[in-house]
Order: sequence, then structure tokens, then C-alpha cells
Amino acid sequence: MQHPLVRLVIIVALFGIFLGLLIVGMVLFNYDRQAARYDISAVGRIPQETRVLDATGDLIGYLHGEDVGVPVPLSSVSPHFLNALLAREDSRFYRHHGIDRYGLIRAWIRNLKEGETVQGASTITMQLTRMSYGLTDRTLQRKLLEMAIARRVEKHYSKDEILSQYVNRIFLGTGMNGIEQAAQGYFGKSSADLSLPEAAMIAGVIRAPNGFSPFRHYETALREMRSTLARMEDEGMISKADLEVLIKKRPTVLPQSRWMEMLKEQSKVSGQTHILKMVEDRVANLLPSFAGVGGLTIQTTFDIRLQGASDWAVNQRLADLEAQSGYPNSVLSNHESGDPAYVQAAVAVVENMTGAVRAVVGGRDFTHSAFNRATQARRPMGSIFKPLVYGTAFERGLFPGVLINDGAIAHGEIRWDKQGWSPENSDGAFGNSMPAEIGLIKSRNTMTARVGEWAGIDNVLAMMEHAGLGESETEISPTIYIGTVGASVHDVASAYSVFATGGIRHRPYFIGTINDRNGDLLYQHEAESYRVLSPGAAWLTSTILKSVLEDGGTGATLRTMGFTAPAGGKTGTTNDFYDAWFSGYTSRLSASVWVGLDKPGTIMEGAYGGKVAMPIWQDIMGEAQRLGYEFAEFAPPEEVIEMQLCRITGQLANEKCGTAQTVYVEQVPHDLIPREFCREH
Repeated sequence: MQHPLVRLVIIVALFGIFLGLLIVGMVLFNYDRQAARYDISAVGRIPQETRVLDATGDLIGYLHGEDVGVPVPLSSVSPHFLNALLAREDSRFYRHHGIDRYGLIRAWIRNLKEGETVQGASTITMQLTRMSYGLTDRTLQRKLLEMAIARRVEKHYSKDEILSQYVNRIFLGTGMNGIEQAAQGYFGKSSADLSLPEAAMIAGVIRAPNGFSPFRHYETALREMRSTLARMEDEGMISKADLEVLIKKRPTVLPQSRWMEMLKEQSKVSGQTHILKMVEDRVANLLPSFAGVGGLTIQTTFDIRLQGASDWAVNQRLADLEAQSGYPNSVLSNHESGDPAYVQAAVAVVENMTGAVRAVVGGRDFTHSAFNRATQARRPMGSIFKPLVYGTAFERGLFPGVLINDGAIAHGEIRWDKQGWSPENSDGAFGNSMPAEIGLIKSRNTMTARVGEWAGIDNVLAMMEHAGLGESETEISPTIYIGTVGASVHDVASAYSVFATGGIRHRPYFIGTINDRNGDLLYQHEAESYRVLSPGAAWLTSTILKSVLEDGGTGATLRTMGFTAPAGGKTGTTNDFYDAWFSGYTSRLSASVWVGLDKPGTIMEGAYGGKVAMPIWQDIMGEAQRLGYEFAEFAPPEEVIEMQLCRITGQLANEKCGTAQTVYVEQVPHDLIPREFCREH
């Protein structure tokens, strides 16, 4: 009879095994469900270039699959290469069902011994899966998904079909996709005519096509060739005597310049840009099954004419900035390598009534940095956030003519603020009570803080999120009122469009339609819009933002630059001239411009938004006008009523308000008419 302790151990062990199997089963079930979302037919499609068009149908450029050569049948590929490939990458290819369990265990044991990843366990099927669906990130989740899809691939395709797709698509260095291009590029011959050393050398580059390139690293490629031949001997594909002869061979590799000339003649190549990268990432999210095979036609909302004007404006204006006497930072012309230390700019231009993105500048040179500063960076907004604060307050009973104190914020005045924050104004001075609109026109921090308190911090945060500028979980601080919270240039441009649309935000988008290689529609954008501000609050804010650009406003220099179309806008400059902004809108387009350094620092003394960002905006919008974008007068709300209000409360004036001399006449949109008489007088 077993000892009770032994029985307990057995029961616990069995329960542990059961629990472990249950967990494994749940994980596999979860990833099998995810794998079912992927279109397996994508594996059988040879990649083609994906064409990216602008809104008018003009070609912007190409994405993945730009040049995959002419596929060759498996029967036309040298058996030497097929054997070398299997020995090198997946010797059990014809015996497993997509996942080589023995290979997995062997790789895990070796990696555990080495303390780092020195051996992979991807089968040819798994590698083909990764290519077909663009599964490039190095995470456990991605690996498990890859395995789940690979099992599906094995059920739908024969081994020879999988191998054929693989050899015709595998990247083999220097723009070579597939064995035929590699054979022609490296050795000037058909893949059917490869010798065994040549085939082994090509198979050897698969794991690091650029690092093992026979063009640039011949001795390294030779080492990998010998390693592949040794694997072939291990697998019994060649004899030991053959190995001793073959490892002494040094295949003749043709000059790289010859291949580059061939590639130039044959391929459809387009330089990568920030907007092409945006499209590529978005398509990978929308249609993951097509991420690796291309053959798509993507109609975007970009206008390549306006895009070109935006790129030119950024580069010209910032080159002028760098040329100024005493400019303290690195300049673009001196950049050699590493992260750019020179001043950058970002631009986003959005169509107000549709949300269509017309132009995006993510930085000055994509080859120096692929980071998109218009969509990926979140920089403090400074004063350009203030219009949202005022718009929120207008919805809660404030009017432009209501008096707001411009004096210093007293300790305890903002009751919920435990830090005793008291901002300064940009001129270092404080003033008396003035109409609220002056606070926005003159960009007064103290007045804006009090306007924010009128609106309420929770309402301001909600408005910020509703306008697409961030999450309401932002750490609560009164400094938010003056724009210490960060946002992307792209989102700011979209938020400003609500002042031109009567308070409606049309969610921004830049891909209209996607068609497959047969012309069938795969995706079509569906418009999405919602109200951010009431029509009255949007109009009141817009009326003030128009005044910002006239005499006495912080953006008045826009008119002296020659921009005469109806427009509203706001400058913004953060402390120590780290960030310079200008965001503005016309009846047709909204645009936001940011200038600054990637590693936050002073651009230069006096680098106000009105001096370094506004000229870029003016150049872009001026060119938009010349291209035929019409900028009309802004339409007022349906009904605006002239009313007598109290300057202190914003409520309907009564007799006591008259006695106190606080009565004034305000243009009141119908949806904001006060419902109560002044209670303070």
C-alpha cells in the first residue's frame, strides 16, 4: 500500500501536468483563432510591387515587393541549391508539419547553454509565413502566431508548393529576391546551372543577407558556404571526401556594380519617405494577409503637389534659420551619421470637411531618421492648446466680453492645486481685468488659467480627449491650461479643423481605397465624424482666432508676410524656446507646424512660433491657394443675437448690472443664449 505522502505527490504531479496541458491547450486555441484571420491564399501569391497613388491618381511611389524577379518552377532550380537550402535551414522539412519540434528543443537547449539566442528554430514554412504576412517583430507572441499560421499553411499547400514559394521569394541580399535573381546577380547564370559551392554560398547568406553578402564580405560568405557544405555532409547529402574537395573552392563572384545596373534597369524603385512608411504601416494593420506580397493599388488622400510644397517650405525655412548669425546648434549640411542633432520640423495638413490628410512632413531627411515627428512624436503644445480651453469655457457660460483678471494667480486661488502654481506671462508683466478674448489674442497665461478654471479642469481634459489630443488619464495639473501636455502635430491639425467646421471633427485618414492585383476592392474608408464643440462655442473661438492674426495679435505677422485669405490661428512657444508652433486654418484646410530638436533643447534665443513655424505655414497655405484650394469667408452660426450681458458673470444683465456699470453688448449664438439673469448684482 502506497504511503499517503507518495499518493499526495502523485496527485499533485498529475494535477500539475493536467493544468500545464490545459494552459498549453488554451494558448494554442487562442493563437489558432488569431491565425484563422489570415488569408492563406496570400502564401501562394508571388509578390508584386504595391503602387501608392495620391488623391488625383498620380503615382507617389512603390512599397514592398518592388522587384521580385521572374519566378521559376522548382524543377528549374539546381538540385544543389535545394539540398544546400534544406541542409542549412530545415533538414526535416519533408518530415514535419510546419513546426520542427526536435529543432525547437535543440535550439532551446543550445540557447540556454549559451545564455543568448545563437540558434533559431524557424522552419522553411515558418519563414515563408513570416514573409507572407510581414510578421517581423521579435516577440514570443509573434512567434506563437507564426507557428499557428504555419500549421494552417501546411494543411493547404503541398511541401513542393511551399518550397517553390520560398525559393522564389526569399531575400538574398542587395535587392535580390528569390534564387533566380541571386544566381544572376552573384554569378551571372541561371539558378539551374549553379555549382554546388555556388549554391552553398547563396544558401549560406539567408540568415544575414547583408552581413554575409559575397559582394561586400566575401570571406564571411566563404565561411558560411563551408558551414553549409559541412551540414550537407552531416545529412548524408555529400561524402566526406567530397566535402574535403568542395570546401577548398572559391566561387567567383561578379562585381556588385554590374548587379546594381541590372537592378536599376529591371526594377521599379522609389525612395522611401515618411508618407510611404505611414501607408505601409497602415496597410499592414488593415490587411495583414497582404503585407508581404504586395500587388495592391492604394489610393491615398495625399496631394503630391502640396506635399512637395510642404517639404520645400520646411527645408528652405530651416536652412535659413541655420544660416542666421549665432545659430547655436548642429546643421543639416554637417550631419554624417547617428541620430540627427539638427533642428527638425513636422507638418500636417488636413481637409476640414472630410478629415482627408493632404500632406505630412515627418522630418527633414528620411534617410537620416525614419521617425515621423508629425505622427509619432508628442511635444508640449504650449499656447496652441489655449483655444480648446476657451472653447470649453464658452460652452459653460463664458463670453468673449466677460472680464477676466490678468493679475498673478494667488496662492490657494486654484483650490484643488496643492502646489501653489502661479504662471508668468511671456512679457513678465501682469495686468488688470480685461475681456476674455484679450487673453487669447494676447496669449496671457494668467487669464487662460482663470478661463480654464471657469471651464473646469475635468471638462478641459475631456475636451482634449474628444478633440483627439490625448487621453483624459493625463496627470491632472493646472499647467495643462497653458499647454504643458503633449500632442502630435497630426492630431493638433485635426483638432483645429473644428473651428472651421462649426465644431465637427472629421476623423483624419489618409487611405481612401485599396484594390488587389485583380482590381477587386479590399478596403474603402468609411467617414467618421462627431461634434467636439457646439456651433456657438466653435464660432466664438474662431472669431477670436481670426483676431489673433490681425493687428495686436500674436500672429499678426502672417498678414505682413502676404497671406490675405480669411484664416484663424495661434502661435505657441514653450519654455526656453524648446518648441515653436503655429496652427491655423482656413475654410478648406487646417495645418499645424512644429519646429524643434529631437532631443528637447533651445532652438535659439527668440525662436518664437511666430518667427520660425508661421513662415512655413504661410508658404504651404499660400501654395495651396495657388494650386486651386479655395479659402472662403467663414460661415456664422444660423442665428446670432445681439444681447446685453453682465461683464462679470456672462449672464443676462439686470438693472443692478446697469447700476454697477457692468452691462455690455455681446453677439450671442442662439445655442449659447443665457437662461438666467445675473445673480451677482
